[in-house]
Amino acid sequence: MTTDSTISEDFRSGRRIRVAHLQLLPLVTGVQTVTLEELKRLDRNRFDPYIICQQPGPLSEAAELEGIQCLFVPELQRSISPRQDWHALWRLRTLFREYAFDIVHTHSSKSGFLGRIAGRLAGVPTVVHTVHGYAFPAARNGFEKALFVSMEWIGARCCSAMIVLKESDRLIGRRWLHVPARKLYLLPNGVSTDTYRPVDQTQRREIRHKRLGIGDEITAIGMVGRLWRQKNPACFVDAAANILERRSDVRFFLLGDGELREALDERIRAYGIDSHVHILGWRKDVPDLLASLDIFVLPSRWEGLSLALLEALSSGLAVVASDIPGNRDAIVHEVNGLLFRDGNSEDLTGSLLRLLQEPDLRTRLALRGRADVLAHYRIEDRIVLITNLYHRLLIGKDIST
Repeated sequence: MTTDSTISEDFRSGRRIRVAHLQLLPLVTGVQTVTLEELKRLDRNRFDPYIICQQPGPLSEAAELEGIQCLFVPELQRSISPRQDWHALWRLRTLFREYAFDIVHTHSSKSGFLGRIAGRLAGVPTVVHTVHGYAFPAARNGFEKALFVSMEWIGARCCSAMIVLKESDRLIGRRWLHVPARKLYLLPNGVSTDTYRPVDQTQRREIRHKRLGIGDEITAIGMVGRLWRQKNPACFVDAAANILERRSDVRFFLLGDGELREALDERIRAYGIDSHVHILGWRKDVPDLLASLDIFVLPSRWEGLSLALLEALSSGLAVVASDIPGNRDAIVHEVNGLLFRDGNSEDLTGSLLRLLQEPDLRTRLALRGRADVLAHYRIEDRIVLITNLYHRLLIGKDIST
């Protein structure tokens, strides 16, 4: 087994540290994007990066283009199945030992639970877990909530450190899970402010015309995310229907896909607004499309610290988000965005109407949002913090010391 002293000696002699991020689905959405951005920016002179996920897909394709090695564990599943989960646990343990990873970094609840236990069983020197929002809000009953709490409690005792994206999750870690303060690190998400940035008027006009089919006279409102219960896209569609009863110079765009796609299509048709509300599916040109919008909406029921929200702010958009933990960490109401009551499509409608009627407010919020991202949520700053955390956990010192 690799020991801390061996790692310290090897690291100083130039051996690259093997770090594997564990994801479940091979998509390139918020959580997976965090992994991809972190791994591709690690110093390859010091680190040898891997991604482990269920199967090949957009995530592995993007990773391999960046020179990141990908491994697959088909036994990993979203649903809870004792038999299947046992096979996944054992397969992960075998992989961790076979590749002699120095660091295993897990994400999300289900894969994070299995990955942390497998890391402990395999003797991985450093196991790190990032909390992208706890699963407790997703619980449909008391039994589910108790199960999720128990899983997180066990997982917390099988890792070297837990990264949280917002202060409220750090408090949950301390009060509910009794995680020692020394194991909890508050590191907010970061985005590339060069990739996600405002564009000039000529470029914006071209994107809107060629890719969205709209002109300057149209106000474009959009949301980005997986179409499932957490993101609450039905609230977005309901607000769109309310707006379109009053105005015809607005178009709504959903960038994403998921299990609610068919139900949302039916909802849009039932409202009779399919000419004004468009589901674009997963897109590779999200930075360009975001920059071409006027207003961004995030109606999520729960969040860690939404990457899509930070990307929208960085792109210079006026943002309207549900008033929940995570969103409140990034948005100060009427300062750099607007908050609306969680799940209340009428309240969302009111916020959108206000932005439609007050272009100066839209501009003020957008400018402040971009400035806040530049000051607090740059991916380059996060990578420095992640790298220093890895060093500290492995050999007890920051690379800057």
